[in-house]
Amino acid sequence: MHLAFVLEDFSLGGVERVTEQLIIGLKHYHQCSISIICLSKDGDLLSRYQSLGEIALLSGPRDFAGYKKLITQLNPDLVIFTKGGLSRFSFLTPNHIKTVAVQHVPINLPQESKLKNLLRRLAATFLYRNVDKVVCVSEGIKENLIAFNVINAKDAVRIYNPVLDASLQTRAKEAVEYHDYYVCVGRLHYQKGYDFLVKIVLEAKQQCPDIKVVILGDGPDKLSLTHLIEKHQLSDNIILHGTTDNPYKYIEHAKAILLPSRWEGLPTVLVEAAYLNTPIIAFDCRYGPKELTKHGQAGDLISFANTSEFAQQVVKFDKFGSDKPSPDINDFFLASSTAHYYRLFEALL
Repeated sequence: MHLAFVLEDFSLGGVERVTEQLIIGLKHYHQCSISIICLSKDGDLLSRYQSLGEIALLSGPRDFAGYKKLITQLNPDLVIFTKGGLSRFSFLTPNHIKTVAVQHVPINLPQESKLKNLLRRLAATFLYRNVDKVVCVSEGIKENLIAFNVINAKDAVRIYNPVLDASLQTRAKEAVEYHDYYVCVGRLHYQKGYDFLVKIVLEAKQQCPDIKVVILGDGPDKLSLTHLIEKHQLSDNIILHGTTDNPYKYIEHAKAILLPSRWEGLPTVLVEAAYLNTPIIAFDCRYGPKELTKHGQAGDLISFANTSEFAQQVVKFDKFGSDKPSPDINDFFLASSTAHYYRLFEALL
């Protein structure tokens, strides 16, 4: 089976990381042939993707002519659009080539106006009518798309991301330069709620003056977040580590992982934390944390945007730890998730 994956770039984001894992699993367990089409070759993961398949570069996000020529030359059995917006290229995919789009986030985003969310829904409804199947990374995302009439239930399937494999355990055992710390993992972006985190740490510091949170990631909000941290004199408490090709060791050695996000699909980092037995403290944001933690039975789930409640839970954890079990993450293992994808591809073909 020849598969072509369409990506924006090779940045160290959740989508790019899980796509890498999916390709690895499809090659290893199902001997698939892989082609990779990208809009940009920027990103820390480029060298790793180069070992997975032939990479073809489009001239930009609207290079429809280049895509049509390229997909005709490659002639894959099936094309996977790794983000919903990339399915705009589906209209130029020959009819005999099947198409799948992966939806990672809710269709209505909290930071957008009603008008922009309406336009997002209309655009997604239009684009998804032309793909053969939409894979949703959580039940919440699937229900969201169906509720807003973006897709019909028969056209959607939930497949959890292929996040876990045995190599994570080995990489997680490497030493880190921090101790007695909490960890956040994710790009520095409004979605991830790091402005919430500043409020949380500021309040928790009153009872835990030495509290330390290490943030792994980079992004467009780095400068504004740095200024916010400095404004509240939290430079010793919130550390902007930057990107890393091994977040697992920082998750493994952390006291707990904090997730103050405004929205998610199903957070990869929480699945990785569960695998590494790192406790979870997360906002009950749409979508994913509730689904993964079974409504807070397998992790501490905080009322969305309630920074005081979050701070008090961190203080409580700092003093007493947690006796909650880790979430069930069996469906996130590479072999299991990849098998679900492969069965879907076989059914379409």
